Amino acid sequence: MDPATRRLLIFTQFCFGVFPLLGKLAMESFTPRAVLVWRLLIGSGVLLLIAAVRHGRRAIPGASDLLRLFGLSVLGVIVNQLLFLEGLNRSTAVNAGLIMTIIPVATMGLAAMLGMERLTRRRVIGLSLSVAGVAILFGYELWRTGASLAGGTGFGDLLMTLNCISYSLYLVLAKPVLARVPQIVVVAWVFIFGALTVPWFVTDVAWMPADASSRQWLALGGVLLFPTVLAYLLNTIVLARTHASTTAAYIMLQPFVAASLGILILGERPGLATYITAVCVLAGLWLVSVPAHRAARRAI
Repeated sequence: MDPATRRLLIFTQFCFGVFPLLGKLAMESFTPRAVLVWRLLIGSGVLLLIAAVRHGRRAIPGASDLLRLFGLSVLGVIVNQLLFLEGLNRSTAVNAGLIMTIIPVATMGLAAMLGMERLTRRRVIGLSLSVAGVAILFGYELWRTGASLAGGTGFGDLLMTLNCISYSLYLVLAKPVLARVPQIVVVAWVFIFGALTVPWFVTDVAWMPADASSRQWLALGGVLLFPTVLAYLLNTIVLARTHASTTAAYIMLQPFVAASLGILILGERPGLATYITAVCVLAGLWLVSVPAHRAARRAI
């Protein structure tokens, strides 16, 4: 991998990693559903423009793919983003950054269940470690709140875990479409279908709350710029330059970005269970994402 691609890959993870911090700051005034509407409206327009510039007429998929893209939009944007933002609003930036790394592991597990990928002993161990890590986090919250998800961060963590599963299913089911349609075009259209659908169900939400300060507007702008436009654009570029397994391995940077910003700016203080979960989930992600022959070379 050349140095320029490596820098792009690292910056892409930063763009995704700042989402929990910026989302928490924006939701001091904006509701999760309002943030979702802004993200869909701005993201769909910008991403479609990028797709049109890069691919011309190919930016308009065939009629046979439009229904599939709508289904992918439900999984990959509408349900996924709503669960993430509602969960983030009830949890911490540290936990959000950590739980996001479940996506590659869950994707591999779902692909194996659907017969699209082969399970190896290494991957089974990685899956087991990640599941154990999340179980520890939930177990601790249930113990701390008296076997209830109503208190603490437990319910928010559950919503974000379901968001990861929804997005993982989207990634698995998107593979046949991605074989015919460029990735940026797929992403643009799942955002477009989300923008055409979600606003009809959030008419009771204030998209421009009167009490929003410049800090909250700047945070919302950051959500639109970094984890929406830049992250998806740069991810498309780096995927064209490197292997998907390499990109997946760099995802391990996201929780460190999210946790560092959550601790330094939001004053969050993760407990022992969070650190144990981090070790389990990141180790599981590494086992699933990094091929055995690469791991062996690094050990020499």
